[in-house]
Amino acid sequence: MPIKKRKKRASIRLENVGPISEAKVDLGDLTVLVGPQASGKSVFLQTLKLAADRNHVLGVFEQQNVVFNGDPAAVINGFYGRGMAGMLNNSPHVTWEGQRYELQALTKFKKPKSSQIERLFYIPAQRVVSLPSGVSQTFGSFNFGDPYVLRYFAHQVHILLQNEFGSNAQLFPAKGRLNESLKGPIAENLFGGAQLTVEPKDFTKTLTLEIEGLSDGLPFLAWSAGQREFVPLLLGLYWLCPAGKVSKRDNIEWVVIEEPEMGLHPRAVSTFLLLVLELLKRGYKVVISTHSTVVLDLIWALRQVQECGGKESDVRELFELNSNPTTKQIAESSLGKDYRVYFFERGKAAQDISSLDPGSEDEAIANWGDLNGFAGRSADVVAKAVTRANARASKK
Repeated sequence: MPIKKRKKRASIRLENVGPISEAKVDLGDLTVLVGPQASGKSVFLQTLKLAADRNHVLGVFEQQNVVFNGDPAAVINGFYGRGMAGMLNNSPHVTWEGQRYELQALTKFKKPKSSQIERLFYIPAQRVVSLPSGVSQTFGSFNFGDPYVLRYFAHQVHILLQNEFGSNAQLFPAKGRLNESLKGPIAENLFGGAQLTVEPKDFTKTLTLEIEGLSDGLPFLAWSAGQREFVPLLLGLYWLCPAGKVSKRDNIEWVVIEEPEMGLHPRAVSTFLLLVLELLKRGYKVVISTHSTVVLDLIWALRQVQECGGKESDVRELFELNSNPTTKQIAESSLGKDYRVYFFERGKAAQDISSLDPGSEDEAIANWGDLNGFAGRSADVVAKAVTRANARASKK
């Protein structure tokens, strides 16, 4: 299948923003950011949120009675987290949708102030904090200086559980949420046949896992680390995929998901990527930060299938999917999408490594942003040790 001619990509450029000296990223349908800790990936993604949604962000703070009194430093601390206002000292600039701003300008309402549409939904790396002991939290449950993206995500999950699910105790598998073709891999690779429920305990709605053979539900802190990490992510996906005939949330164009692989087995990471393909099919554009080679393995494979004129059956085989109308639609849709990968490194400009060519002379591309670097180095060390051992044996 030939790759279709695509529309011009949206792009965002950051200069001197926190640990980022420069990062220009052309956003595809699926954009993946890789790089070591403290290289600026989270700052980049949070700045993308602020650039896309500043009126909405500032409006939420107003609704929650947070008063900044026109102080840009207070807004930066309230949005990124306490102590981050020092970023303003380095002349930080952001270019978004063709306009270049000082970062300070993004702390003020853009006219018209009444326009407070949310365009980007953010699932943060700290998502497990949104459900302490399996209980959902409101925006005001957190302290000033806790990152905005965490506070807002937790609030949306709380509203989802209180309103959209209401008296319905079963969260997974749930009627009207995700197709059966997607529920199967989730059940197998993440819940092992358990059912996710929300039950009133001590006058509070609490998440539990119902496991066959156990009389009582398994409490949140007794779950596996992967289950605790995945459940808030799943609830975020529920929010993005409403029940009924509505395919997506009005006005939401972008979805950011930080470090989805935390606590997950490679098979579960593959299941998550399948859910991302479902988001792409529904019309969302997705941006992910990751430290997982599995994510890049799958992106590399999808790009190779595209370039070879592959079929939807190749994609289904990649994700071990049976053939049915839903899986065919997801696979067919994925072949027409634009996949981008960027490498963030401290003190250097972000680099486009989208080709993921293992034969490239550029180490960042060949080593997939150093995610494969350790495997290569360990192989070299072992090869040298084996060579020396063979040499000693031959002398004897």
